[in-house]
Amino acid sequence: MIRSLVAAVVFAALLPAGGAVAQESPELRVMTFNIRYGTADDGDHVWPNRRDIVADVIAREAPDVLAIQEALAFQLDELAPVLEGYRKLGQHRDGGTGGEFSGLYVRTAAVEVVDDGEFWLSPTPDVVASRGWDAALHRMAVWADVQVPGFEGAVRVYGTHFDHRGEEARIESARLIAAHARDGGHPTVVMGDLNVPDGSEAIRTFADLGYVSAVTALHPGETRGTFNGFRDPTGGSGRIDHVLVGPGLEAVSARILDDRIDGTFPSDHFPVTARVREVVPGG
Repeated sequence: MIRSLVAAVVFAALLPAGGAVAQESPELRVMTFNIRYGTADDGDHVWPNRRDIVADVIAREAPDVLAIQEALAFQLDELAPVLEGYRKLGQHRDGGTGGEFSGLYVRTAAVEVVDDGEFWLSPTPDVVASRGWDAALHRMAVWADVQVPGFEGAVRVYGTHFDHRGEEARIESARLIAAHARDGGHPTVVMGDLNVPDGSEAIRTFADLGYVSAVTALHPGETRGTFNGFRDPTGGSGRIDHVLVGPGLEAVSARILDDRIDGTFPSDHFPVTARVREVVPGG
C-alpha cells in the first residue's frame, strides 16, 4: 500500500494548497505529527497495523515541512516511499539514528533549505543527548531556514518534542527555542508535541513574543484535543501538539486531523496542519 502512495504524494505536490485553482498569495504548508514509537505494545494499534494509515495521512496532506516526533529509524525506513522527495534534517535524540527522531522533513520541490541545525534542550544544547533541568528524557529541537517561492525572506521552522514530565524543562525548552529563533532573525514557526496545552507557561513564553497557535487563532471555539490515547476520538481535553506562528507570518488555515480507518487511529496523537503566509508591511 505504501508504494501506491508515492504517486499520491507526487500528484498532491502538483496541486495548489487546498485544491484551489489559484491562491491569493504564496503559502507554506506545515504539519506536526507524533507517530508513536514503533516498538510500543499497543495491542490493536501496534505499528504494523498503523503504518499504512500514517503514510496515507502524510501523502494526502503533502506538507512542505513535516515535523515528526517519536519516530524510530525502522519506522522512517518503512515510510521512505511516502517521504521520497523530502530531505531529512536532524539527528535522532541519542545522536545519529539512535533513539527517537523529532526532526524535520522538507519537501525540496516546494522550498529551498537555506540553513539548518539542531540542539538539545538542556543547559548544554550543543552536547549530544544532554538532558536538561527536571526532564525525564533527553530532548532536542531541529531547525531549518527555508525559502518559500514568492516570500520576500526566509522562514525559520522548528520541529521539537518537549519532555512529558518535567515542567521546568518544558518552560526552559520554550525559552531556549524562543531565544534561538530571535537570534536567527527570521519569521518563525514552531511545531511539535509540546506536552502542554494553550495557556501553560511554556506556551505563554511564545505568546509573550507574539506567537499565536494556528488552531486557536483560526478556530477559537475548537474543543478537540490532540492526544487521543488510541481511544478518545475527541483528542482529550487539551491540545498538546502545536503549530505556533511568530510575528511576520499568519496562518490562513489550520486543522486537527482526527482520522480513523476501521476504528484504527494512525497514532495516539492527532496531527495538526496549517497553511502559513508572509505578512508584508504595507502589502
